Amino acid sequence: MTAKHVRRAAGAALAVGLALLIVGSVAAAAAKDRTPPTTPTNLRVTSLSHKSVTLAWNPSTDNSGSFSYSVNKDGQGFTVPQTRTSYTIDWLSPGNTYTFYVVATDKALNQSGRSNTVTVTTPRDTTPPSAPVLSGSVRGPSQVSLTWTRSTDDFATFVGYRILANGAPVTQHVNWFAERSVVLRHLTPATSTTFTVQAIDSGGNTATSNAVTLTTAATSDVTPPSAPTNLRLLEDQGCAEVWLGWTQSTDDTDPQSAIEYEIYVNGVLSPLPVGAGIDRDFVYGTAQGNNTFVVRAVDQAGNTSEASNALTVFLWPC
Repeated sequence: MTAKHVRRAAGAALAVGLALLIVGSVAAAAAKDRTPPTTPTNLRVTSLSHKSVTLAWNPSTDNSGSFSYSVNKDGQGFTVPQTRTSYTIDWLSPGNTYTFYVVATDKALNQSGRSNTVTVTTPRDTTPPSAPVLSGSVRGPSQVSLTWTRSTDDFATFVGYRILANGAPVTQHVNWFAERSVVLRHLTPATSTTFTVQAIDSGGNTATSNAVTLTTAATSDVTPPSAPTNLRLLEDQGCAEVWLGWTQSTDDTDPQSAIEYEIYVNGVLSPLPVGAGIDRDFVYGTAQGNNTFVVRAVDQAGNTSEASNALTVFLWPC
């Protein structure tokens, strides 16, 4: 090793030694510090809105001269530098109650006592979403299609929708094709019905669309299709997701391509879109247990067939 290399090695060793000495001195000093900061006092609310709160408090002191605050919201802490004695939390929800306190912690991890506790309730959301604009069309003797524009809300990121027929909520035979597009099935032929759609925000505020009156077509068809046969399991994708197959029905009036199929899972109609002219379809079951499936055929007049053979399958959880 050359003299130059020796000098370099000695210098590096000296630097490492000094660094260890400094770290050791700091650690020793921290280890000797057993005095926590003083407790923050006079925690108070200086501003409150539907979605945010600003808190302020009187400062702590500490013999080390260096510490930080933790603002605690219902068990969740947020660190604030000691130079700040206020903090804003702006991801709250309208109409909810929250509890806060503040503690101070120094570099030796000595923690002060808790400040006084402050409980706040954000103002409830009382502003309804914007009203959707509804349009619709008739799909034959027993069905109508409804679509509407998206509603917006001042606080909610998601707005739900409810369909009304002659002022009453529609809960049966609502076939959702998208968030704002449905087909209503099994309506009475040659009948006029007035439809509206309500937008509902997370605060329960509602706004009602314009009214649309639709008249289903007349028909003399009162004969249901034949029942589907040979209902069977085609594929189990796990997580209670299955594909079912069957032999298609026939009808005295409609071609097979126009016959629709409703799948019932444990006696409840599947909410998934109904397909026409098909001999297989996807459906959700209930995980961890036996599921019984049956299929019924429906013609364009709304006549419903007898049930297919029942298929019982045990489906495993995810």
